[in-house]
Amino acid sequence: MILKWFKRITTAKKTSPQKSQEEQEIIDLIDFLWKEIDISKNTSNLKIKVTAFREFSYVKKIEFLPELYLFLEEYITEKNTVRRPSKQFVRNQIIERYNSVFKHTSFKLIFDPLKEQELILCKVFLSKVLEKSSELIGSYNDTKIIQIKKYLNTPYDFRTIDLIKERKNLLEFSNQIFLKIKNSLGINAITNIYLLIYKKHFQSYHLLDSFTATLNVIPEEILAKDLINFPSKQQMHKMLQKQLYSLEEINERLTEEVIERKKVEEELKYSEHLNTTILETAMDGVVLVNSKGIVLNWNKQAENILELKREETIGHSIYSLVPYKLRQELKRSFSNYIHTGDDELINKRVETSVNRKNGSIVYIELTVIAIETKDDYLFNGFFRDITNRKIIDNEIREAKVIAEKSAKAKTVFLSNMSHEIRTPLNVILGLTGILQKSNFTTSQIDKKNLDGIQFSAENLLILINDILDFSKIEAGKLTLHNTDFSLKELITNISRGFKIKADEKGLKYTTLIDPSVPKFIIGDQLRLNQILINLIGNAIKFTQTGEITIQVKTEESNTEGITINFSVKDTGVGIPEDKLKNIFESFYQVHKPGKNKIEGTGLGLSISKQLIELQGGILNAESKPGLGSIFDFSITYAKSNFRSTEINKKHTTMSENNHNLSGMRVLVVEDNKMNQFFIKQLFSNWHIDTHIADNGMIALEKLKSFTYDLILMDMHMPVMDGPEATKIIRSSNDDKINKIPIIACSADVFPESKKKAIESGMNFYLTKPLSEQALEEVLLSIQSKNLQNDTIISSNIDNTDTSESLEVKRLCDLSFLKKTFDNDTEIIQGVLQMFIDETPKDYQKLKQAIEEKNWDVTQEIAHKLKSSFKTIGLKNETDILQKIEYSSKEKLEFSLLKEYFLTLDQSYLKIIEEINQHIQDLSS
Repeated sequence: MILKWFKRITTAKKTSPQKSQEEQEIIDLIDFLWKEIDISKNTSNLKIKVTAFREFSYVKKIEFLPELYLFLEEYITEKNTVRRPSKQFVRNQIIERYNSVFKHTSFKLIFDPLKEQELILCKVFLSKVLEKSSELIGSYNDTKIIQIKKYLNTPYDFRTIDLIKERKNLLEFSNQIFLKIKNSLGINAITNIYLLIYKKHFQSYHLLDSFTATLNVIPEEILAKDLINFPSKQQMHKMLQKQLYSLEEINERLTEEVIERKKVEEELKYSEHLNTTILETAMDGVVLVNSKGIVLNWNKQAENILELKREETIGHSIYSLVPYKLRQELKRSFSNYIHTGDDELINKRVETSVNRKNGSIVYIELTVIAIETKDDYLFNGFFRDITNRKIIDNEIREAKVIAEKSAKAKTVFLSNMSHEIRTPLNVILGLTGILQKSNFTTSQIDKKNLDGIQFSAENLLILINDILDFSKIEAGKLTLHNTDFSLKELITNISRGFKIKADEKGLKYTTLIDPSVPKFIIGDQLRLNQILINLIGNAIKFTQTGEITIQVKTEESNTEGITINFSVKDTGVGIPEDKLKNIFESFYQVHKPGKNKIEGTGLGLSISKQLIELQGGILNAESKPGLGSIFDFSITYAKSNFRSTEINKKHTTMSENNHNLSGMRVLVVEDNKMNQFFIKQLFSNWHIDTHIADNGMIALEKLKSFTYDLILMDMHMPVMDGPEATKIIRSSNDDKINKIPIIACSADVFPESKKKAIESGMNFYLTKPLSEQALEEVLLSIQSKNLQNDTIISSNIDNTDTSESLEVKRLCDLSFLKKTFDNDTEIIQGVLQMFIDETPKDYQKLKQAIEEKNWDVTQEIAHKLKSSFKTIGLKNETDILQKIEYSSKEKLEFSLLKEYFLTLDQSYLKIIEEINQHIQDLSS
């Protein structure tokens, strides 16, 4: 039978090496079943079938899949020696793993329930009969046969079907098919077709319990004939009975002793198989050796960890596979345990290392267990790879050392900071005390004292800025803001201050700017200024005699940009070679505190290096002790289209620029009446058409009727605030509206406020009180069409005029108003009168909101008042309002708000009196 089957299948065509996904899944299914079969002598015929099946074409595979599957399933469930799962268990595995194969009805029916399976087998059988018949007589024209064929190809709905009635229907269909084909081809032809299909059906499904149901749909006329190889119902019944009797005789011959022995053997085999499986799947490497160190077992994980195959180790000495030190320890431990029953290595967990064949070292955690047998001692070693853990431990130790060094450096830093901050503060406090006692009759001395306060305050500001920049860089939040600026003017301004310091120390100060360096470039002016101040400041600080040289030259220039090299050279104390690599570390100082200590935070070079790297450059340092140092770096900048006439220089008069701004139309969105008046007066000097909107909603309405060159947008307003209105403007479909430049105007200096403005779509950010110069620069840049929708964050310049003569006043500082409006008393008087008219109402609202503990109203009114107070120079009161706004925003204790307001209230009446006095003075 096997020979015939093999001859039949070997005629199948070879498939191409490239198999489809569905074909591959069928092969995987057969391979899965084959792996579940115990390897034994009785599987050779089955192996031939599996091998041949793999070579079939895809169509042949589908045809022979039921037959081969049932053979493999029978062997696994009935003939396996070690493990015999149930048929249901095997079929559940197939359903879970190979679900896509079930689209083939010929295979799927194997998994259907018995009663359903019987009907499907019959339908498949009759469908094959019709298919074979059509090969002989062509397509059917008979309506009845066409209907039967369609019915046979339609899947059953077993929820509504009557099984008994369906069996009768199928038999009736079979008789009709038989008669129709008999009339066309004759009795012999139809009988041969049924016989041929039955043989194939038998080969595929005879192992199913439901197969005999196929005989129910074979016509009686065929069954009545005495056909070769075609059993009748009676013969089939006898065949089944004979098989049953044969099995019973075999069972009777088996004695209880044989059965028991078989059971014991199977249990032993299963136990051995289970132990082997556990050993092979263990997460730890497991090695078994005898008392002489000969390896008896070596599991899969041991192969993986030590990279030695089982074949290389079984029967060999373990001593040849481990390092000398471990080898000696194992020999001693085995000998000690055999003689004394104890050893420090046995039954203990230890860490050691082993060299692999490739020379690499693997760290392991090892436990050796001793086992006493009848004739010998066995030692079982369990070990796991801890190399990664060792690496992590080493990294943690290194990190700990670094952290300790950092902590020590920060301790030194805090000590230095304490001194650095106190020095200017002591000067400020001392000189302030002197000024408080002064009657202001000696203007020159008072001016020097004020200059000293300003100098100390600026030093303190630089110190704090360094710390803030360092914090931003460490957090990755420092951003660069590129604008057009004059490089030569920047160098000149920096050098002006440092040349004075160099002259004071008797140092020669030289600035060399190569003619090829352009006057204007596009980049971050503020950060370049910060870098050069740090480097030049250090050069002067560490140089006692000699000279300081600043050199600027073009390194490379192309259409995309220009690379400029900056170098700062000094003849100072120099830096030892062994410390040169550390000077860019945070808090690091080359010169230790002592008698000749040179002060500093240890942050300057670290910040400068990181600022340069943020701009794509590298800070280099060369130095020799006693000879001096050279620090240089190169940064690539974009080329600017600005020319000298395009820049609003400091000394350019307003009249020279009026023609540039004249005719512009600006929408001012501001709810504070005093700020509205201030801005309108300022713009009237520049002949700018100014429209006012009290909130964002009104601004949106005005945009429907007018076209504006610019919008000044307050951040905090009732009804609709600035960011909300800006988002709506930017989302407009009208380019005349969505592309209007917008300047954010706010008294907030917090980064969160600037971030909110940028995210909403604003182009500039100016802090109140608005600087005339900063505002004019923005307007000019827009008018000259140099604004290219880039977000530029501009902060207001210093609004105090240090050259202005000192005025004796207690609360208000009108210097900003005087500078902004060129001492125009009428405009200044109008601003002050607006303060008197509007502020008291808002002040009472603030007082009431605090008393009623209303967070939102308190925050809103405090913000509004803060802008008005700041404009007329009430710095202390502005700070108090800032604290009230912040406290209400963060919902701090109301007792704190009341304390702030009480402080403000103590000076409020004096402020009103003083402003009224100013108004009277200006009137006269």
